Amino acid sequence: MRTLFILSAFLLSSMSAVAQHHHGDSATLKAEKVSEHSMYHLKAEWITHRNESVTLSQFKGEPVIVVMFYGNCTQVCPILIRDTWRLYNSIDESLRSSVNVLAVSFDRENDSPEVLKKYAEYEQLNIEGWHFVTAKEADIRSLAMMLGVQYVKKSDGEFAHSNLVSVLDTEGKVAVRVEGLNQPMTSAARKVEDMLKHHTMQ
Repeated sequence: MRTLFILSAFLLSSMSAVAQHHHGDSATLKAEKVSEHSMYHLKAEWITHRNESVTLSQFKGEPVIVVMFYGNCTQVCPILIRDTWRLYNSIDESLRSSVNVLAVSFDRENDSPEVLKKYAEYEQLNIEGWHFVTAKEADIRSLAMMLGVQYVKKSDGEFAHSNLVSVLDTEGKVAVRVEGLNQPMTSAARKVEDMLKHHTMQ
């Protein structure tokens, strides 16, 4: 009986170690505290997958959904992009055209505008209002810090990063954060609709 107990304890310990090992392999970083300042003060120039130059301040007056990802990610990022689509698609259709989506790559080395265009087309998201963008490394890092997104390049070329979808309000401040994968999006969508309705009434 004692032998059985020791064997069970050993198996449980081994399973725990394996689980921790796998968790480390697919490392994600917890999102940090977000800045309370408007993102529209950032002067960065972003290049879209359509090879167009945009600045964040161009979106002033409308909500912007922001997600950070990288194109070579085959496990987590496709889910994160689909989560962003679920949020966008949950917004009332009559209001959706007033919402922009900014999908920011933190893999500047590999995700050129041409690569991002192929990515957008593959995900069937080369649609109006969606912008897959890149910029200078310092500008990408500054935006990530203000959003509370952490990312670090690993020795194998992959990135460990926070899984976060954010919504900027009409003044460029973070109003909604959805952390983690496959999260419910209904509440976030209602907040976006409230922003739009409130802005229209002003």
